Amino acid sequence: MKAGLLSCGIALGLPVIAGLVVGQDTGKPLDPAGLKSMVVGLGYEVKDIGTEPGKEKYEFVVTTEGFNVPLGVEISPSKNYIWLTANLGATKETTDYQGLMKANGIVQPCLFYVTKSGTLMIAMAVENRDVSPAWLRKGINKVAGDVSAQASVWNK
Repeated sequence: MKAGLLSCGIALGLPVIAGLVVGQDTGKPLDPAGLKSMVVGLGYEVKDIGTEPGKEKYEFVVTTEGFNVPLGVEISPSKNYIWLTANLGATKETTDYQGLMKANGIVQPCLFYVTKSGTLMIAMAVENRDVSPAWLRKGINKVAGDVSAQASVWNK
């Protein structure tokens, strides 16, 4: 590392660890093709569900103990995040909104939400920087696991 960058970090009051300025963006983001390739490389059969450039979205199924969870994966319009989502179906008169809000405290960083059209979803955003297959699998397992673990709340 050049002394100038280190000096700059110190002069700006930024934390410095082992010669690196903390907060410095060094990660390489995935593009849609790279994201799809990584999911395929994890052993999933991937289906294109959004093909418009800049809005590419892919779907694949994760099998848990209780469910076959169709997960969607896409890169946010800002390119800063990878969203993992699962469509849990239309809301009903029996939807337990208070239970879902309480469950959000358990499943975080995942979250339950309802779309404008009344579809119940669960989602998690992963920062799109230096994403490894292991890190993506961890996110996939988190979302799918939370779908199974919270079935008593959302599957009424």
